[in-house]
Amino acid sequence: MEQRRDWLQIGVALAIILSLIFLSIGTYFRWWDLRFDIGSFSFTHWLSWIGAGYLTIFVPLYSVLKRQSKIPFATILTVHVFGNLIAFGMISVHFAQQLGRPTEFAPDFGTGLAMYLIITGIVATGLMRRFGTVSPIYNNLRFIHVGLALSLIFILPIHILHNLNVI
Repeated sequence: MEQRRDWLQIGVALAIILSLIFLSIGTYFRWWDLRFDIGSFSFTHWLSWIGAGYLTIFVPLYSVLKRQSKIPFATILTVHVFGNLIAFGMISVHFAQQLGRPTEFAPDFGTGLAMYLIITGIVATGLMRRFGTVSPIYNNLRFIHVGLALSLIFILPIHILHNLNVI
């Protein structure tokens, strides 16, 4: 039963990743128009803020819950993996929209690019750890995964404050 559930989760994760790739490519090439405003900010900015907010709240919560909760670890891990994949997707759509802007409105490749590379590394190492694709370097992946997550936590506030013209 456990092995069947793992294969199901691998299939769902793969489906989410392929959907994210399709959504990001479509957003980049403007196959659909996600450039509309909700208040003072664009829809994709809101998506990225929701995704980043989710990560900011639930990644530390995961760290605490896996050690101190009576909730089964498998449940906590499943929510962690798939919730973070969806948050990564929201951020990816925002990133694709920014990259797909016309040349005269090209984005500033500052902290946003660094953050996206970091979060991509977090997702890649997290999926490799979760689904056991590289067991000989498992402990190294944990170090990289946690280190990248800490880096993201430090860069995210700087990115937000910079793009709101506070700093």
